[in-house]
Amino acid sequence: MTAGDVRSGGRWHVGRRVLGHRRYPGLAALALVNAVAAVGGSWGLASGELRLGAQVEARLPWGSTTAGAAALVLVVAVPNLALAVLAWRGDRRTGAGAVTAGLLLVAWILVELAFIRELSFFHPLYVGVGLAMIWLGRRMAPPGAP
Repeated sequence: MTAGDVRSGGRWHVGRRVLGHRRYPGLAALALVNAVAAVGGSWGLASGELRLGAQVEARLPWGSTTAGAAALVLVVAVPNLALAVLAWRGDRRTGAGAVTAGLLLVAWILVELAFIRELSFFHPLYVGVGLAMIWLGRRMAPPGAP
């Protein structure tokens, strides 16, 4: 503990983290797997190793798999990595992070479907994962939170 640490309600507050606050290793693992999958998918798109087919690639913004790869990293990988860190540390913002990452994941899938207009088994899978993250995040909200 340092001089700036505060004890409140029987718990030590260190920066934004409350010591003794519950960690969420399962949520951290799920978010980390999503982040790694998104980085892998973006690498596959950008490198050309993951081919979507000429028709689908033509439907992407600017017809660019590289732009799609960058968007995948920014919209899915980064928020999931941030959530993994928050959940692992037991940060009080974990609930809000889970809701945000879940909403972004669901939005990503819906926008992706609007562009590519083809369904794979990954789409309902990741919508389910996003909805689960939202549900978990809402359950973590402090009492009285909207």
